Amino acid sequence: MEGRIIGYYRPQSKSAGSWVAKFRDVETGARKQATLGFADDFTEADGDKILTWAQASEKAREWFDQASQEVVLLAGGEVLPKGPFKVADAMAAYFEDAERRGVKGLDRDRQRSALWILPELGALEVAKLTRRQIETWQKKLAEAPKRKRTAKAGVKSHKKKASKDDPPPPKPAPPISDDEKRARKDTSNRVLSTLKAALNHALDRGRIRHGEAWQAVRPYKGTTSSRIRVLSAEEQVRLVNVCPPDFRRLVHGALFTGARYSELCRLRVEDFNALNGSVRIHISKSGKPRDIVLNDESWAFFTSITAGRPSDELMFLRDEVERRKRMEVAGGWGVSDQTRFMALACEAAKVPKATFHELRHTYASGLVNAGVPMAIIAAQLGHRDTRMTEKHYGHLSPSAVVEAIRKLAPKLGLGEAPRVAPLKIAGA
Repeated sequence: MEGRIIGYYRPQSKSAGSWVAKFRDVETGARKQATLGFADDFTEADGDKILTWAQASEKAREWFDQASQEVVLLAGGEVLPKGPFKVADAMAAYFEDAERRGVKGLDRDRQRSALWILPELGALEVAKLTRRQIETWQKKLAEAPKRKRTAKAGVKSHKKKASKDDPPPPKPAPPISDDEKRARKDTSNRVLSTLKAALNHALDRGRIRHGEAWQAVRPYKGTTSSRIRVLSAEEQVRLVNVCPPDFRRLVHGALFTGARYSELCRLRVEDFNALNGSVRIHISKSGKPRDIVLNDESWAFFTSITAGRPSDELMFLRDEVERRKRMEVAGGWGVSDQTRFMALACEAAKVPKATFHELRHTYASGLVNAGVPMAIIAAQLGHRDTRMTEKHYGHLSPSAVVEAIRKLAPKLGLGEAPRVAPLKIAGA
């Protein structure tokens, strides 16, 4: 049979030769080899370690049957089950390797895979994927309605239970406005990047031969140029004034530091350093800690909310939280508690609807308008470099750039005084 060979190797010394079986997978070209045992050149065969030709052939047939159920990768000797390698297999292998390497954001990528990749593409064989299939899936994802958040398992909902007389909830509508379409295309791009990462991982490991189908698929352009909502100084004051005391402290913290909601919720009293006027973020989105430098106003705020408190206590606490059974940390803020509070505060303050994350944008834009260098802003926000900072905030204040250039650009003294006097307009 093709791809199955039994060989006899005679050593240079006078010792006995050995029986060797070689297997080549016809579909993948992968190879496997095994020594069956010694030949009965000088010693009587025992059917185990010393074999006759007939015994070696029988043992080889058993080994060939086993080898035909496996594919051995040449790259690392990794043994994989033979059979169709599907998109679901590629995703599982990618997540396993990413977890081993400590890749950030795996929970988010797994969720994207479960929601958008596996239901549509999971059962398809990777080797038979076509560019048209992936682009059709990409278009369907970009035109799909935005999914609504649901309560996590084990978390009690405070909403009123629906009765039989209540009308059915409206079905999610497909994106209509330009911003909605841009957001869905942006989501499509993010999911596509997760799919490509998994398929490229499979290609790199030799589990598939080529990747033209998905490598040729391009993400949508112009999806990250959404308008950034920034609160004016007057809107910030009105918003803070209508917030309840516990949420007001949280809003102050965001406007004074630009920290994310999750970062603020994890802060403890000891993370504020009153001596050098900074707040320490131990766990950030990038995985690296950072120190946020405070000005006099923000230093006074953090001094006031931490004075006389235990160092290991959460810095931002909820008021009257004993009725809330679902908090991970007693007295702390929940995963999405800020959403409802921001909506109510914006409505009461007559401020156009804004999310809590846009307080971070507001903080960053304030630094840009004050002429703070982009490298410093990036460090304050926890960005790896200035690219993300310039992408989102560099356009917010062209006047600040002009003022900074005119003020800070070196004067070389190379220019000559103009020799032409300006004309005077009669009667002016």
